[in-house]
Amino acid sequence: MGVTPAQLSFGGLALSGAILITAAIRWWRAGFPLPGVITFLAGLLMGLLSALCTGGLLALVARNLVKATNKLGEAAAGRGSSQLLGPAQPAGLKEGGGVAVALLLATLIVIWKCCDNTLRRQIGWGSVVGTSFGLASGVSGLAAITLIPWLNHAGDQVLFAWQVH
Repeated sequence: MGVTPAQLSFGGLALSGAILITAAIRWWRAGFPLPGVITFLAGLLMGLLSALCTGGLLALVARNLVKATNKLGEAAAGRGSSQLLGPAQPAGLKEGGGVAVALLLATLIVIWKCCDNTLRRQIGWGSVVGTSFGLASGVSGLAAITLIPWLNHAGDQVLFAWQVH
């Protein structure tokens, strides 16, 4: 069962951009600590992949997260910010790719458990930004030609190793 993808509004884009800029400035002011950027990028990647999923729990979470981001961004940005960006097209994630995304999510959950609250916030904010940007047509198109083939191939290798056809 597929989930109807959400669309990012101008307000949601503005809010996500503000979160990204705030995270970059904090990282810069803290002296470029590597754990902070790694956890933020891990969250961003997982959010992006969640937005590219066409079904399942991750797609549902991504859809609801973008709806909330749109509402908050529109409230902050004001009039005219509810206009929607172009919809993201299906990225071509296949069964093997879904397995790879699930394994990456499990890895991120383990990382989450090992982190302190500051790094957990970095993962969370990165996920918000990744999910929002993942529903912008340009970002999803770029991910579809770079990340998705790799994920499909990696997941197919896992399925082949388990001999699940």
